[in-house]
Amino acid sequence: MEFSTLKFEEPEPGIGIITLNRPDRLNAITMKMLKELYALFHDLGRRQEVRVLIITGAGRGFSSGADIKDEFPTTKEGLGFFSSAAAHLEEGQKLYAGIIVEMRRLAQPIIAAVNGTAAGGGMCMALASDIIIAAHSAKFVSSFINIGLSGGELGTTYFLPRMIGYARASEILMTGRTVDAAEAEKIGLVSRLVEEEKLLDTAIKTARILLSKSPLGLRLTKEALKYNLDASSLEAAIEFENRNQSILCCAPEFFERFDAFMKKRRSS
Repeated sequence: MEFSTLKFEEPEPGIGIITLNRPDRLNAITMKMLKELYALFHDLGRRQEVRVLIITGAGRGFSSGADIKDEFPTTKEGLGFFSSAAAHLEEGQKLYAGIIVEMRRLAQPIIAAVNGTAAGGGMCMALASDIIIAAHSAKFVSSFINIGLSGGELGTTYFLPRMIGYARASEILMTGRTVDAAEAEKIGLVSRLVEEEKLLDTAIKTARILLSKSPLGLRLTKEALKYNLDASSLEAAIEFENRNQSILCCAPEFFERFDAFMKKRRSS
């Protein structure tokens, strides 16, 4: 597939790298980028051979969020979005927010390799990933409150309290302040912190570890994490896990991997 705002590469079998590719605008999100992301995610949803995804930004930033200089809002169609709250909700807001839902729906684990600024929608895309590896240059800014909007945008009030706790999330979303890489690591906002020049290599090495696992086991792990985040009870969460384990215990790959594990253990 050809894109003008993204790059998609498969550097080795099983790994796909999505690069937000508008470095001159700090990879700001335009309506065109959104449409290209939808098309790419739709394609990846059907491609089981691509087992792990990495998302990063070209140049010196991950993404600065929605592009305030995007030409679309000035078009006839774009101006129509602001004619009423209902039009904005149906034609604009849901289109932006739907990208976050698409990321969570994808069966492939997503590793965000965050370089530089991840602001607004860029921060939200990082939060929607399964693993966040950040460079020391990374900065996270939930900037919505700073321009008169609610800090609750594109899943921030869902993901952030679960990741770092209610009190910290409230303060960050209500003040719109910048969280630097060191603080992000300290409060559990990111999985790992690495040197800038090692960021993509670290993400690829992590992807390789995931590739070494059972394909179905990896997919069901993401599924269990997604659903059990909101499980109604411990019993409900365990029942979902039980279902997955029983499926996997009857899969041929389980017997092969278990046998190899036992042989290795006996020889050590």
